[in-house]
Amino acid sequence: MPLTVRDLTQIPYLRTRLFAGESGADRAVAWAHSIELPEPWIWIESGDLLMTVGLGVPAEPEGQVAYVENLAAAGASGIAIGEDMQAPPLAAEMLAAADREALPMLFTAYEVPFVQVSRAVAAANQDREHVRLVKAARIYDRVRAALATASTPAYLLRALGEEIQCSLSVRGNEDGFSLFKDTEDIPDSIRIAFVNAVRSRAGAMPGIVRLDVGGSIVLVLPVPSGRPASLIAIPHSPDVPAYAILQHVATVVALEVERQWAGREELRRLGSETLAQLMHARISGASAAPQLRLHGVENGPFILMAAVGTGDDETQASGPLHHLLAERSVPHMLLRQGEVLYCLLPATSALVDAATTLIQGDIGISDPFNEPDSVPSAAREARWALAQKNDKRVTRYGEGWSMLGPRSVSEARELVTQVLGPVIEYDREHGTDLLASLDVFLACNRSWLAASSRLSVHKQTLVYRIRRIEKLTGRHLNDTASVSELWLAMRARDLIDR
Repeated sequence: MPLTVRDLTQIPYLRTRLFAGESGADRAVAWAHSIELPEPWIWIESGDLLMTVGLGVPAEPEGQVAYVENLAAAGASGIAIGEDMQAPPLAAEMLAAADREALPMLFTAYEVPFVQVSRAVAAANQDREHVRLVKAARIYDRVRAALATASTPAYLLRALGEEIQCSLSVRGNEDGFSLFKDTEDIPDSIRIAFVNAVRSRAGAMPGIVRLDVGGSIVLVLPVPSGRPASLIAIPHSPDVPAYAILQHVATVVALEVERQWAGREELRRLGSETLAQLMHARISGASAAPQLRLHGVENGPFILMAAVGTGDDETQASGPLHHLLAERSVPHMLLRQGEVLYCLLPATSALVDAATTLIQGDIGISDPFNEPDSVPSAAREARWALAQKNDKRVTRYGEGWSMLGPRSVSEARELVTQVLGPVIEYDREHGTDLLASLDVFLACNRSWLAASSRLSVHKQTLVYRIRRIEKLTGRHLNDTASVSELWLAMRARDLIDR
């Protein structure tokens, strides 16, 4: 028979007496744990006896009532307070709450160390701990069997759930999205309650969180992995698994999360290398086919996205982008070049919408294309769309400027030829770099002093170069219309020359 609170009070050397909540004296005591934190119910599980010198007990009656009610809701077997120690005066309202909740409140004599109580409980529950060890061994047997059959994470999660009589789910902390494909979904009410619990704690999750969702208890444990994630356990009966057993399951799950993480990191690296080779025409679409197939982008049509403002790497606010895309079954390849992040993916509207939702910053999208060999031109289209955005975050190729400039690469080439063609030809024939001087002069808002300083030339040298440009182009830099045409032509040249 398990040790009860009443049994504990009858052990003479423990000198522990009952003073409230006597109707719960037959509660079983699975473990005795000392906690001085202000919310001890976060750290205990059903059947635990809380031992405290009183540091965490609120001083106000309302707080003391909540203290008792929360411990009762967590399934505590009782509260043992060190007598004549640090506890504030216990209000009558607190004692009444203990009677109402049938939560035994005990006084342990000052002379008795709490470790004596813990040892007495442990000795009385040796058989129970043996059962836990057997259960833990069975969990790892399940893992070994799953590895032997090369099973999926979903299969492993179902097997572990059967072992502990719970429905299990592994979720990302930022949005509650499932990290394992093909697993059973959870009710939206549970997902929302989980996300709210994570956000209310600013991501700092305790060892276990108990959520009451529609009258059902849901257990949440942090998964000890690099990916911020949690294990959600929905018990099939009121008899919830022991915390130690759930910790074993969370550890097993963490290994699978880390395995997936490492595999995706390698996949991202290979995809980035392949996309870079395609973009610079160093490899043909046929040669890239095995990698495209591995990343799920072997069949067109495709689109290419170009994004800026995403950060220094592929990390987004809610997690590494390639992991977020993979978790949502979005086939993709990512490549960062300078400040631009490129993403190649199938041109399916649902996949494109998912990617634009996850990718931060401003995004330009190319026209759909069918052959991987078209990636270089698609990259120019995506950059062009990105440059032509007005007040929209996402711009498709052909949208954007209408009256303010060219809307396609061919129009851009025509503009550059018409406006800058004579200057380009002059630079080529004479080995000069008038275009660079024009670019700096415009960037300095036509300030002779600032531009000549940046170019490290005398002001008169710059004046000579600008006059030469005006003569070659037939446009004057003291005329607003001419300045606009020259600036647009320079920006168009930047895009088509990339």
